[in-house]
Amino acid sequence: MTFEEFCGEIADNISKYLPDHDIEATKIEKITKNNGVECTGIVILLAGESVAPNIYLDYYFMIYKQGKSLDDILTLISEEYLRAKATVDNSDFNVDVKDIKDNAVIKLVNYERNKDKLEECPYIPYLDLAITFRFLVKLDDCGVASALITNKDLHRMEITKEELYQLAMDNTRKLFPEKLRCMDEFIPNMEQLCPNKEDRNKLYVLTNEAGINGATSMLYDGVIRDFAKEVNKSVYIMPSSIHEIILICCDEVEKDRLNALVKEVNKFIVSELEYLSDNVYIYDLDSDKITI
Repeated sequence: MTFEEFCGEIADNISKYLPDHDIEATKIEKITKNNGVECTGIVILLAGESVAPNIYLDYYFMIYKQGKSLDDILTLISEEYLRAKATVDNSDFNVDVKDIKDNAVIKLVNYERNKDKLEECPYIPYLDLAITFRFLVKLDDCGVASALITNKDLHRMEITKEELYQLAMDNTRKLFPEKLRCMDEFIPNMEQLCPNKEDRNKLYVLTNEAGINGATSMLYDGVIRDFAKEVNKSVYIMPSSIHEIILICCDEVEKDRLNALVKEVNKFIVSELEYLSDNVYIYDLDSDKITI
């Protein structure tokens, strides 16, 4: 089947796998996510309800092509739906302004790849990136769920973009504290990938405790400055993905080599959805500034 035929089969048959639910409609929708990546999902709407979870189908089509039966896939989708439905049922969608302020967080994204989306929301340019704002819906052992704060939301809050930044930064650092580790601790099999321990100890990974959207940690006041002071050197900042960055002292390697490495990793390893930048940044210890 083509992807379109696969989506049609899912929409036509999912009700058989949710016999205890009064399904009023199923809709296939396309959603534009980070970096303009378009994903396709199914919305399963029950009778009398106006809010429903969106189950993305791109992954399920991939495992279908790998040999997973349609019956197994429909079972998996029904199970994901029930988990997501429980979250929707336990959420308050009558969000007031105070809730948005109390749960506003920051996310770093690539500016060029999100230009269209940025027209809809408040953001602050930063290097070749954009600081965006999200409303945290859920944070628990199952993961993180959030929604983009739009220009309309900012208007409702009756605050400036700069005031929103301060609120969101305070919330983000409190909810997602930074985590700085040697590469050895971050990647369990790093010893096999890089046998030379001295080389491994030159690399540090900066993320947050959740490991989600951890590149934002580079914005936390004092984090990179304190690291640079500790090693008493200026520091290169490699954008590994939206989830983490890598720090390495400037005298350990040439910047051109790092730029080439980042571009290669982005091309062959990092997914389009998690891409942050092809540029290596530098924190200069003397000026206390980050530049490209």
